[in-house]
Amino acid sequence: MQGDKVLCAAESSELKNFGVTAGLTNYAAAYCTGLLLARRLLKQVGLADMYKANESVDGEYFNVDEDIQDDRRPFKALLDVGLAPTTTGARVFGVLKGACDGGVNVPHSTKRFPGYQKARVEEIKGKRGKVVDSEKTEAKFDAKVLRSHIFGEHVSSYMD
Repeated sequence: MQGDKVLCAAESSELKNFGVTAGLTNYAAAYCTGLLLARRLLKQVGLADMYKANESVDGEYFNVDEDIQDDRRPFKALLDVGLAPTTTGARVFGVLKGACDGGVNVPHSTKRFPGYQKARVEEIKGKRGKVVDSEKTEAKFDAKVLRSHIFGEHVSSYMD
């Protein structure tokens, strides 16, 4: 550590040391890389014991509790995607979810995770194609879809 700057890195190729030998470029590997990065970073700055990782990986929203009554706040990081595409379900958000589940405070919402559906206005048409009524569906987030991406379960359904 030099001065106030903390430099930490993790690559998906390091997952081979933990038994993951294939699929190092998918969403599940991105999540694991973010988790590895978070735990490595917190250990480096001495916060690993204070800020534990999420024990229930269920896809629900998780960010470390900032209300811990102690003199050290959680490590806060901001996501910089650079030139990576930021479409809903992109792997860069898998890294973000892994880092959050690992105990790093990364401000975010669930809008870019797999399983999020935007609010829509559906037009109800009559017999002749004329719009009779419109119905608005609410935005919703299905944590089960995100969980299936984290564990790579969504891949097997395409392979069958």
